[in-house]
Amino acid sequence: MGIARWLVAACTALAALVPAAQAQTQGVSDTEIVLGTTLDLSGPINFWGVPAKNGMEMAVDEINAAGGIHGRKLRLVVEDMAYDPKKAVLATEKLLTRDRVFAVIGSMGTVTTAATMPLVLRRGVPHLFPIAPSELFALPFNHLKFASFVPYYDDVRNSLKYLMANRRYGRIGVLYQDDDFGSEILRAVRDQLEAAGVRPVSVQSYKRGATDFSSQIARLKADEADLVVLGTIVRETVGAMTAARNLGWNPAFLVSQAGYSVAVPALGKEAVEGLYAGVVTPLPYADTASPQVLEWMKRYKARTNQDAAIEAVVGYAQIVLAAQGLANAGRDLSVDALVAGLERIRDYRDIFGASPMSFAADNHLGSRRSALAQLHKGRWALLTDFMYYGDK
Repeated sequence: MGIARWLVAACTALAALVPAAQAQTQGVSDTEIVLGTTLDLSGPINFWGVPAKNGMEMAVDEINAAGGIHGRKLRLVVEDMAYDPKKAVLATEKLLTRDRVFAVIGSMGTVTTAATMPLVLRRGVPHLFPIAPSELFALPFNHLKFASFVPYYDDVRNSLKYLMANRRYGRIGVLYQDDDFGSEILRAVRDQLEAAGVRPVSVQSYKRGATDFSSQIARLKADEADLVVLGTIVRETVGAMTAARNLGWNPAFLVSQAGYSVAVPALGKEAVEGLYAGVVTPLPYADTASPQVLEWMKRYKARTNQDAAIEAVVGYAQIVLAAQGLANAGRDLSVDALVAGLERIRDYRDIFGASPMSFAADNHLGSRRSALAQLHKGRWALLTDFMYYGDK
C-alpha cells in the first residue's frame, strides 16, 4: 500500500474511533462503575467519617457480591479531606481528573462540600447525596444535583414548631457555628419564630473548632432563654450543655440531626440528658431493631468489629440509594440515564426507617420531613413520626 493510501486508511480508521471515544462515559466500562467520595477520616469529625466509610464500603461489597448492577461492579474511591475545605478541593480534583469517577457520592460536611460541588458540576459529573443536610445541595435546581438528607433548615423548623406548640417553649435562644452550616440553622429558627410572631431572645455564635462556650452560655442564661437551639455537631453540643450545667442552668436544648448520634450521650453523660434532636434516619438499637436491621447490624459487626451506629447506616444507605438509580438507568449507562433513573424513584424507604424519599424531573431534594427524638437515660427515643413545618 502506498503512503497516500495508507494515510487515507489510517485517518478513516481514526475517524471511526472518535465517536466511540466521545461516547465513552467517564468512570464507566463494560465491567465497572467508578464512584468517588471525600470523607473526614483524620480530622475533627472523623467519628462520622470512619463509620460512614465502613458503611459505604460494606454496601459496595454486598452489591458486587450479588452480581453488581447490570453486570458491572462498583468501585468506590475514598479520599480523606480532614474536614478542611482546601484539602477537600484537592481530593475532589483527584477524583475527577485522575480517578475519572462517574459520580461523586456522599461527600461529607456542609462547608467542605460547598467548596467542592462547583468543581463536580463544571465537569458534568453527578453530585449525589452529600452527607451534609443543606438546601444548597439541591437548590437552586441543577439536573446533576441530588440530595437525600432533609435539610437542616427543614429539620430545625419541624422540631421547633412541634416543641413550641406541644411543650410550650416561648423564649428561644440560639447558639450557632459561624459558617454556612450554623447560618442555615439560625435562618430556620428566625423564620419559624417569625411565623409564630416572636423573635429569638438571644443569638450567640462561635468559631468552628471552638471548645469553650462559657461566655455564650452565660449570655443565653442572662437573656432567660427557656429553649436553646444548637447549631452544633457532637463535641460542641456536649461542650455547650456541659457549660450550662456547670452554671447550674437547665433550659431545654434542641440540636439538628447533626447532633443525633450515640456519641453525644457517650461523651456528655448526664449533662446531655433531655436533649432534643431532629431525626432523618432512626438510630439502630439491637434490642428494638427490626429483624432485617438486626441482621444488617450483625453483618456490620462481623465486618468491622464495631457496633453499628447512625454514621454507618448513613454511609450504607447512600450507596444503596444510588444503586437503585443505577439499576433504573439500565445497561446503557450515561449521566443522562442515571439522572432519569434517579428521577423515577418514588416513596423510597430504606430498611432503616428513614424519611420516605421521592425525586422528580423538577425536584432533586428527596424529602423535607423529619422526626423528633429526645435523650432519656442515655438512649434516643423517638417522640414523633415524620412531620413537615408546612403541614397544618
